Amino acid sequence: MRNYRTPGYLVLGLAVLLLGAWIPGAANNGLALADYENLIGAWESESVRESFEISIGVTALGKPRQMKRHEEDRTQLLVPQHYGNLVGITGNGESSVFWYQDGEGVVRNVVVPDSTQNAVRIELQNTRNFKVKTVRN
Repeated sequence: MRNYRTPGYLVLGLAVLLLGAWIPGAANNGLALADYENLIGAWESESVRESFEISIGVTALGKPRQMKRHEEDRTQLLVPQHYGNLVGITGNGESSVFWYQDGEGVVRNVVVPDSTQNAVRIELQNTRNFKVKTVRN
């Protein structure tokens, strides 16, 4: 009977593959990204947990209630910094459209599907080497 040994590179490759599959889940503490398929003008970055203290309501004497800690899990979306300032938000019950205007007056939309079902956090991300090219007349 012949003794077969698994090559070391095969074992190492399998270990790297398993580790690669495990790390994303461990890195976000089990939070699942929303996996937005129809994002326009934004990129899904990571899941974040925001925690804060807030006073909700008033006591019988009309004074603010004691602050309590709250947490929210949100999918962070990145919007290019060169889009400019947020000038409006519209929606249709399924998606939200965030409207941005840059310093030259150009208006761009960012479409966030399922925004009524998922908590998001939108952050402007620095960009560089921005160019505009007409691709069709």
